[in-house]
Amino acid sequence: MKGKFLFHKIIALVLITMFISLFTCGIAEANYSYKYNDYISFLFPDENYFDRKNFKDFLNSFNNFTKGLNTRSDYNTTKKQMINKILDLRDNYSESSVVSNISTRLLNTILADNSNSTTNLIQTILKQISSLFSSTITTISADETVKINSDTATQLAGNDYSVELSANIYYAGGLDDNGNPKSDKWVVLIHGFMMNGQAITDAVGEMYINQGYNILAPDLRGSGNTGGKTGMGYLESLDVFDWLTYINERFPNNSNKILVHGVSLGGATTLYLSGLTVNNRSIKDLNVIGLVDDCGYTSMTGIIKDLLGTVGDSELVSTILGLFNKDGLDNLLTDDQIKNFVINYVDVGLTQDNYNEKQDALNSLKNCEVPILIIHGTEDTTVPYKNSETVYNEAMKISTIPYVQRFSAEGEPHAFIVVGNQYNVYEGHVQNFITKAESISAGNTTDKESDYVEEKEEKGSTLEKILKTLILFKDMLF
Repeated sequence: MKGKFLFHKIIALVLITMFISLFTCGIAEANYSYKYNDYISFLFPDENYFDRKNFKDFLNSFNNFTKGLNTRSDYNTTKKQMINKILDLRDNYSESSVVSNISTRLLNTILADNSNSTTNLIQTILKQISSLFSSTITTISADETVKINSDTATQLAGNDYSVELSANIYYAGGLDDNGNPKSDKWVVLIHGFMMNGQAITDAVGEMYINQGYNILAPDLRGSGNTGGKTGMGYLESLDVFDWLTYINERFPNNSNKILVHGVSLGGATTLYLSGLTVNNRSIKDLNVIGLVDDCGYTSMTGIIKDLLGTVGDSELVSTILGLFNKDGLDNLLTDDQIKNFVINYVDVGLTQDNYNEKQDALNSLKNCEVPILIIHGTEDTTVPYKNSETVYNEAMKISTIPYVQRFSAEGEPHAFIVVGNQYNVYEGHVQNFITKAESISAGNTTDKESDYVEEKEEKGSTLEKILKTLILFKDMLF
């Protein structure tokens, strides 16, 4: 029995290692015959997320080919050469919808060209390639990049978690003559896995800029220009607390109003942050007036069990489960096994003494004193929709939370706003929430449960969504 239990435990640790490294964006290349795209497609079922390398490779190849064409060649010959090259390249990516869309667009441009000038044709195509790389969707340029030390994580989790934190700042109305922001409104945008501060700003920043909000967009641990390793939300919440402190200390203004908006890992981070108090200061003391939780999970143990419960179709997993007569990995592992593994092998900043309390973000939410907007796609297979139901039900019971608004996006997948799905509906919710949060911070009262009637969705084209995705990840590609 002892030997069987040891084997059971070893197998459990092997499987947890595989999926935790996946979950925290660690090694992606080839464990257990998994390829990079298998990992990405597991986290992001929408192919728009993991087809971006094909997009880059295709455009680079065709760009180099076009630059090498002789401008003195016959016009019609050059046209044929371009068309044949696109068709040849496209055959290399026969399963890529992104390449199919982009190649069709290029072919249409070539076929429609009637300039009868080889030079003009080449210049037209090179210009289009350039525009496809940058997309027609505007990227918001950072006004400055700032760095601070992770003082709160160092204080509460220890020196092992001390890193230099980096964030971009975007000023809504510019600076005054004294170098201070003209607006005293701020939003801290917290990105998800495999993203960074620029990517989350490109996704939702414009809707805040339009409302006069400056943006501070941190690169979370292990992302962008911030050191360390990606955690699971708790350490990140301590870092966001440092950024809130930074805003208040650099721009001391009693009228500062700060919102925090997180997506995916950022949503979980927002929940961990919701009731955080450090050195007798709460986030409300730091002028936070509202929180937006977009598809965040409610606990570390819970999200690991949810993830493991969705991956029974691999041959390795099925074989191992068969040894134990189990239907899923979530039934194979106990909470204590998950706890011990997370503490020992994942950089989350927790110990045996505080894991049970701190790993559950609802324990933080119980101390929240500001309004909250809860967003989640009903078809989210990465962070199940039930997480948002739990947050909503708990928030409605907590007397110190003055206002609760909810956006259940019917039929949408995980982090749907990243590719621009239901953008106008999403923006409408955000605008309404801003109005309510500002009113409450000014001392006005409102019904706790929102009666906001959302807008109808405006459908965008598939190509538009693909380009939106690609521009969000451009900093990671180039």
